[in-house]
Amino acid sequence: MMHKIETGLFLGRLPFASVGQGPERLLIINGGQGFMMKPCPSRLEKDARQLIHILPPGTSFVLIGYDPAPKADLSLEGMARDIAEIIDADFKKPAKLMGISYGGVVATQVTARYPDLVGRLVLLASAHGFSADGKERLKRQIQFAKAEQFHALLEEFTTAFRRPWLNLLLRFRLRFEGRSLIARMGAPRTIGRYLEAMLDNDVAYEGLRDISARTLILGGERDQFFGGMMEATASAISGAKLTLLAGETHMAPVERASEVRRHLEEFIRS
Repeated sequence: MMHKIETGLFLGRLPFASVGQGPERLLIINGGQGFMMKPCPSRLEKDARQLIHILPPGTSFVLIGYDPAPKADLSLEGMARDIAEIIDADFKKPAKLMGISYGGVVATQVTARYPDLVGRLVLLASAHGFSADGKERLKRQIQFAKAEQFHALLEEFTTAFRRPWLNLLLRFRLRFEGRSLIARMGAPRTIGRYLEAMLDNDVAYEGLRDISARTLILGGERDQFFGGMMEATASAISGAKLTLLAGETHMAPVERASEVRRHLEEFIRS
């Protein structure tokens, strides 16, 4: 089934892709590819089509990316403020908000700082912050981005899958399509700024306790970026539901798509 996807800009600078016209659209904050790759409409459309496969059938949603030319003082607080402004102006409140991977860090900030705007929160392969191992990965990514070592930066993701053959496939693609992949990367300074902002996370457990939204945290128990932080986030948010898929890694939404869809459907439609 073909889905019509409309693209545009929020606030004149944040790219989005919209699917469906339902009255209660799900707002989804994209993962790291949203700021690591150039924000062309075709890229965002591709990400939106991938999401269709893990969301409940008929879900209307808006996938939002990142400002491709952020200010020098880029921060999670500023990103959260932008999302809050968009929700207030364009979504039924309290909104349904999902953050994927790096985007979940932003989504948590939005929900903690603007609790009246968010009624349901989904953190998919994400948490309010990165694990110790995840922070080390981000630090390496920052170094590679600033040095414009894009090949090394992309190699950081070649161990993210649980299935070895998928990691091997990614390595082969990087080897044989590396130049075209690198040509689609965003500006090094922009990538570095976003990664640094992700590390500079000032939402403490006390702030998480202010979250009143119904919350689902869904991911792999062996997530290389968030690890035990998913459990920590769930314990800090009152009534949060934590679902960890046994043996899965950061790519659980891809490798266990049907199971992820089932859990999302139970939560979103309950």
